[in-house]
Amino acid sequence: MQMADSTDDYESELAKAQLEKITLENERLRLELSNLKRGHKLVLLPYLPLITVLITMAGFGFGIYQYRAQQKANREAQADQSKRDFEAREAQSKRNMEEAQRDFMKPLLQNQLTLYLQASSAAATISHSTDPDERKKAINEFWRLYDGPLIAVESKEVSGAMARFGSCLTGENCDSDELSQRSRALGSRIQESLLKSWNTNPENFATDKFHYR
Repeated sequence: MQMADSTDDYESELAKAQLEKITLENERLRLELSNLKRGHKLVLLPYLPLITVLITMAGFGFGIYQYRAQQKANREAQADQSKRDFEAREAQSKRNMEEAQRDFMKPLLQNQLTLYLQASSAAATISHSTDPDERKKAINEFWRLYDGPLIAVESKEVSGAMARFGSCLTGENCDSDELSQRSRALGSRIQESLLKSWNTNPENFATDKFHYR
């Protein structure tokens, strides 16, 4: 494309130079025609064929110049339009991708919210319930969530808070105040995770998760 533009510029400059030369020749002939009106007819007669040729060349050269200039303008307009079309397609493709990601994330985030609330509720029940059956049921629910559904949606911070609360149920000596404190800490980590993931994309959502081996 650059080489073609250089050729067109050269041809345009050449046409301009030829046109200027023809203009000068016509000016000289105009002066001689003026002399002819004063009676110097024989001076101009040998130049009459040349006048015809020069006028024809002038018209032809100017036509070439106009054609080249128009062709160059058309190519530039086409290049600009192609660039605008490409940018429009890229923008539309980006919007389509973002919309598809939002559609994919909606059920995942809804499931995350549901499981988070279940985990927080189980931890609160374990911390404060005095009913042995209710507390046992909550402990079973806590471990079900911890070892299963939460793994797919919990952030690393929520996973850590779940582990710290679970350690109180597996041998660490935690009184009711410690259980309550760790339950509240789990709720805070859940809140932070929900706020961080509400407008995330699938890649970022996955990188914020703990991967078990």
